Amino acid sequence: MFGFTVLEALNGKQALELYQNNAAEISLVFTDMGMPVMDGYELIEKLKKLNPELPIIVSSGFGDTEIKARVGSDNIAGIISKPYKPDRLREVLKSVVEG
Repeated sequence: MFGFTVLEALNGKQALELYQNNAAEISLVFTDMGMPVMDGYELIEKLKKLNPELPIIVSSGFGDTEIKARVGSDNIAGIISKPYKPDRLREVLKSVVEG
């Protein structure tokens, strides 16, 4: 819809494996925080160990303050609170891609 090729994962563990197998083609990660098997907090921690410069956008209903406190604002490129509309998603993606 916005010109990205999307690799979809069912849970955090699968997302990590997708990144490990396709890191050269992945320019950013968009993740939820509440996922089965491996939550977004653990996923972000593991992704940042693999690539500290990887831009990660978080989608959550937990609230920006809680996420920033647990993850660290330096580790995420953007946050989008649920529920959101496509226009808001486009804004967040654009701000991260354009830096």
